[in-house]
Amino acid sequence: MTKITVHADCDNAPMKELLRDLNIAYVCADVEAILEKVSEDVSWQIVAQFEMRGKDEVRAALQHMNDIAVSELVIENIMTHGRDAAIHGLIISDDGKRYAFCDVCQFASASGKKIDLIKSYTIEINMEG
Repeated sequence: MTKITVHADCDNAPMKELLRDLNIAYVCADVEAILEKVSEDVSWQIVAQFEMRGKDEVRAALQHMNDIAVSELVIENIMTHGRDAAIHGLIISDDGKRYAFCDVCQFASASGKKIDLIKSYTIEINMEG
């Protein structure tokens, strides 16, 4: 089971809650929960790797998520302003690898019910000397 720690304050902030829940769904490999949170024509770029356009491409790309074994997710902060948002934190895999992440997002509208654009930045943190 994945340990989840959220340092960000999401009380009474629906857009922050949606981003928190999206990242939790990602580490739990819950593809359908992710798809509920994005628009039909979403653009999701995994920076320096690949880009997915539309729910069908997102679903196809995330099907391999069952191979991902995450032991811990730490959400440090979630920021929103108008349609724009960002979330960052740390992911620790079952094999002990540590990854810092930041997702920069744009919602379809200021009401924040669906995400139109995600740019995901991830770097492995090497803790050796």
